[in-house]
Amino acid sequence: MATPAIRTLYEQLNNTSALTALGRPHILELFDGNPWFDHYIPFQIKNATPEQSQHNIIQQLKHEQFDIALLFPNSLRSAFIAWLGNIVQRIGYAQWGRSLFLSPSVKTPPDDISLIDYYFNLVNVVTGKNVPEDPTIRYRLELYTTPEEEKLGDDIWNNLGLRCPEKVLILNVGSANSIARNWSQDYTVELSQRIVDQLDFDVLINCGPAETKTVKEIVTLTKRKRVFSLADQPLNIHTGKICLKRAKLTVSTDSGPLHIASAFGKPTLVLLGPTSETYIANPYINRYVLTQHLPCSPCYAKKKCPQKHHRCMKEITPQLVFEKIQQLIVNQ
Repeated sequence: MATPAIRTLYEQLNNTSALTALGRPHILELFDGNPWFDHYIPFQIKNATPEQSQHNIIQQLKHEQFDIALLFPNSLRSAFIAWLGNIVQRIGYAQWGRSLFLSPSVKTPPDDISLIDYYFNLVNVVTGKNVPEDPTIRYRLELYTTPEEEKLGDDIWNNLGLRCPEKVLILNVGSANSIARNWSQDYTVELSQRIVDQLDFDVLINCGPAETKTVKEIVTLTKRKRVFSLADQPLNIHTGKICLKRAKLTVSTDSGPLHIASAFGKPTLVLLGPTSETYIANPYINRYVLTQHLPCSPCYAKKKCPQKHHRCMKEITPQLVFEKIQQLIVNQ
């Protein structure tokens, strides 16, 4: 969701400055193949190698003598590290008591804007609000792949026996950030069966390391040879990235894979429960959102439903999803 802002920053600087990305290793790997960044600095909060520890990162920032830190995360830690790293300008939102470490701090925008505009507000401080006028460019998500990732995609397709990408649909029914966003296992089984039987598509179920047991159970319960999972493939950002790029269509909860697929221009169907449609709103990509617009939504629950009914996800039934998939496939 930050890629439009990063791309604009890169274009506005017009080769007059070098851009370095500092972040968690798996996030930096997502940007592999892009033309924007000259260098990566991987930083791991937990289980860090000595090179990725906070102390060493701060020393590296001091040595590099950066002029500007553009802080997309709203954490206190990100502002504190930039301050300790002697970066002259530290641009970020004035939240969580971190204004002391920002120069300048940016007033937090209202809640009714998309994340794309949320990030653009920070870039505007550097570029002087010189953003693309054409909204189809301004809101275009963008990612790239490397030759190594393309080779990985070939291997996965061969390992699983998937048909051509035009006959593959990806289901991403979990969320690393919130189990309240998860879609029912029974619903996933039923939807997978209907896709295979009635649409003659292969179904590829995406997963993270913590979800392998669940997705294997789903594949078994479908009793369909054309339902597959990534559970036994290399589970890293490169695997998910190349599969989402290749598949015909992605059905996903409000989580990272949804935005990766969109960044490759793929049609996406969103199963939106406890989160807000405003944050992911983008009329310039091929996306349809299924949501129930309940009075209690959005609640942003991470675990249990505060109302103890979880209707926001339960009422997004396999029938509703299947009908919308049919429409999206016909319209491609």
